[in-house]
Amino acid sequence: MKVRRILGVSLVTTALALGAASGVGSWTVSRAESAPAPVTPKTQTPNEARALSRSFSTVAKALAPSVVRIDVESEQPRVARNDRRQQQQVPPELERLFERFFGDQLDLPQQPHPGMKGTGSGVVLDTSGYILTNSHVVENAAKLTVSFSDGREFSAKVVGRDPDTDVAVVKLEKPPTNLVAARIGDSSKMEVGEWVLAIGSPLGLDQSVTAGIISGKGRVGAHVQMSGRRMREYLQTDAKINPGNSGGPLVNLDGEVVGINTLINMGPGGAYGFAIPINQAQRVAKVLMTDGRMHHAFLGIFPSDIKEGKKYSDGEPDANEQPLKNAPDRAAWVVRVIPNSPAQKAGLRVGDIITQLDGQKIDSANAVVDYVSSHSVGDKVTVHYVRDGKPATATVSLAELTADTGREPQVEQDKIGLSMQTLNPEVARLLGLDPNTKGAVVTEVLPQSRAAKAGLRAEDVIIEVDRKPVASSQEAIAALKENPKAGHLLRIKRNGAASYVTIPAQ
Repeated sequence: MKVRRILGVSLVTTALALGAASGVGSWTVSRAESAPAPVTPKTQTPNEARALSRSFSTVAKALAPSVVRIDVESEQPRVARNDRRQQQQVPPELERLFERFFGDQLDLPQQPHPGMKGTGSGVVLDTSGYILTNSHVVENAAKLTVSFSDGREFSAKVVGRDPDTDVAVVKLEKPPTNLVAARIGDSSKMEVGEWVLAIGSPLGLDQSVTAGIISGKGRVGAHVQMSGRRMREYLQTDAKINPGNSGGPLVNLDGEVVGINTLINMGPGGAYGFAIPINQAQRVAKVLMTDGRMHHAFLGIFPSDIKEGKKYSDGEPDANEQPLKNAPDRAAWVVRVIPNSPAQKAGLRVGDIITQLDGQKIDSANAVVDYVSSHSVGDKVTVHYVRDGKPATATVSLAELTADTGREPQVEQDKIGLSMQTLNPEVARLLGLDPNTKGAVVTEVLPQSRAAKAGLRAEDVIIEVDRKPVASSQEAIAALKENPKAGHLLRIKRNGAASYVTIPAQ
């Protein structure tokens, strides 16, 4: 092998020598030296662009010690509010209606499934180890691991979470002494068009940074389903926000946190991210750090936009909707009053048209929610409304919203496995029924329950129990509770057709 290599080198050397003698080799070398391979020209970066690029880099470096990755091991699978339609196959228009009127009762019961993992982001609030994130990031968390940009990992626990605003606070169990708190800005001063960076751990990528602008601010339209029922305002950005970004900071070019990234909304026109303004998130966080939970004010009505009621009143006369004929074009219409709520105690009724709250004009259902959400438990609110064409007022003392507030009585799920709500004209229309139909609409059927064995489904409307008509969920529940262990014959309406089902005896 050594001989061959030596001979090979000798032959090559001889060939080069012959080429040089003939002039061919020398021509090739000189051509290579005089004409290097072409490359793209170097461009001059404008000073403005260079300054902006440096700003991005500076902000990313400044926030790196304060932005964390949160790995979550859950006790059971989390059901995302935005995934509810896929899980239950609820039509989009009905989902929006049920979200407004029935709240979380559409969530299916969840079976324990230990070890389910997820990843989110967070931002360090102070040197004591408190970290701000989203409530949905740490929902049902059994184990939390917080990772920093330098690779350090710490165990943490949930201090408090508030699903209504999608804000949560976690705390490192053994915080280090060199924590760096993020600089907090003023989200109210942000203007549309300003540059921002979204920092977090999307798709498992630590300390990922995307840039964009504030695309919008303030309230969002009803067509965008948000992550917290009581978070009424958002910062909208075109900075890329992906799964794993939730809970991470939205930062301005001064290195100040102005929002907490919470979700992305996909649509035909593209995708936009939304962040909770830091002023609101910080206010909630302070309460969670001291009390462990938020205290939300509660009025006790479910409103709808008056224009929706008027739209349905333009057809055949409906005695229940006659007051809408002379109602203002923009107001809120009470479609349900929760039993024993502050609203009921103050005398408000279904069909009342709310025009003002404490003298502030009300032009939509959202305006009612916004106003109540901005008040504290115990505050007194003067409600200006119209009933039967006549103006009136009522003073309501706001109560505290609890987990059971707003839910009508239900049949004990361990006995029958059925939840329902009183049917109203708007829901009846969406189910393809006459708006005058009376009954109780099924909102949940527990798997393997007696109701499930009877073949009942969500959206079935119960109109009779044991041959007796029922006009509300209270009447249906009372009839079923007369002899809860016995079998019951129900007459229901499904897809517009009437039929009978039998709940078996226990």
